[in-house]
Amino acid sequence: MKLKVHKTIYNYESNTCNNCGQVFSGKVCNHCGEKIFHEKQLSAGHFLHEVIDFFYHFENKVLKTIKLNILKPGFITAENLRGVRVPYAKPVQLYLVVAVLFYIVVSKVRVTDYIPQFGDHKYYYVSDYRLLKWASPLDNWVVNRIDTMWAKKGSEIQQSLAQQYGQENTALEPMNLYGKNKSDSLVIPATKTEIYWYQQMRLYRWSMFHAKIGTFAKTFIFILLPVFAGFFFLLFSKKIKYYGSALILSTHFMVYNLCAYTIYAVVNVWPIYLDKDLGGWMFKPFDWLLYNKYFEPVSTFIIGEPFEMVHMIFWMPWLFVAFKRLYGISWWKNLLISYFCCKVFFFLIFGVLKKLLIVFTIWTMHA
Repeated sequence: MKLKVHKTIYNYESNTCNNCGQVFSGKVCNHCGEKIFHEKQLSAGHFLHEVIDFFYHFENKVLKTIKLNILKPGFITAENLRGVRVPYAKPVQLYLVVAVLFYIVVSKVRVTDYIPQFGDHKYYYVSDYRLLKWASPLDNWVVNRIDTMWAKKGSEIQQSLAQQYGQENTALEPMNLYGKNKSDSLVIPATKTEIYWYQQMRLYRWSMFHAKIGTFAKTFIFILLPVFAGFFFLLFSKKIKYYGSALILSTHFMVYNLCAYTIYAVVNVWPIYLDKDLGGWMFKPFDWLLYNKYFEPVSTFIIGEPFEMVHMIFWMPWLFVAFKRLYGISWWKNLLISYFCCKVFFFLIFGVLKKLLIVFTIWTMHA
């Protein structure tokens, strides 16, 4: 039997990359990754197709990654660490999208737990933990320093406002206030001008503080990612080779936290504006069970106040499953580490970050 040999001819069309000048075959430059360019790509139809394609794939990736990150803790992190990244949104990209949605929702629901108000520095002290009662003088010093900054900034703003209107010495001369009509005009006696400028300062200081701290809060929470990562890196130093691996885990954890708290704000807090009795309905069973007169001392010692309990319920199961999936540690050790992480992270967010935000905001305020 005579066999016929067929020659297969492959037509490799060579192209020159417009970006780096590399000669290559195929559709993508093997040197810099630039795609082949055709003039048809300049058409309006192609532009519209690219826009639709971008949002379609971006939406699918982000929603798919968020879903898996919530339902399968540690899975997306494990996928990233083994090099499977194309099907999922990148960690930083995912965080930025979720953070934007988070702050839009909580601002609409009017939840301010992650956006400090002045006065929040008087909560969540180091000395609240019984083993750290000795740190009470440090806590008092921090609170007094912040109150002093607030008062000093108020004096500076008051003086600056008065100078803008030619009232450098508010106690020596009266001040005329003119409205649209003569009947709206007012003369403030010299003995009362200081009171007037003090009230103006208070309004100006509050409005400026709230305008600035809302912006800073969105930025400062991002700073916690490397802090959390450092904590993970120390806890699992024998299992985590690179700090970047811990950064990926901390980013996915914070993405989960923002998603969980967004749902909490909508489902548990927002109903309070419809009916006060509906607000907080999700955790009323926990309040009855853990914070009644019999169990409250034990619950407060082990878990903390009810607001901390909310975060423990959010965080601990996710961390427990994620640690098990990533590091395979024994359940009792995992339980202790998850609990310890929750306590530390809660204090870092609400005991440290809020105070830093308040200090930084006051420092940047100017009349």
